[in-house]
Amino acid sequence: MEDMKVMQPSEGNKFYMCTVVIDGENPDNGKPKKIKEVHLVEATNVTNCEHKVTEQMSGTMFSWRITNMAESKIQFVY
Repeated sequence: MEDMKVMQPSEGNKFYMCTVVIDGENPDNGKPKKIKEVHLVEATNVTNCEHKVTEQMSGTMFSWRITNMAESKIQFVY
């Protein structure tokens, strides 16, 4: 059995659930399509979370926006 890695937020951080909507397109017909993603982000606060998501999403081909951000009740990630 492989050793399991457990992740928990660093001291002073929390996990945040951040919903991102990407204005993409359907590859079959080229019509506009909204793609909803939920990101789990370790951050000190919502501002820091927004900064991390913005940094990660920079260079994305389509326009995107954060539609929701909330502190998560997740304590550990295995």
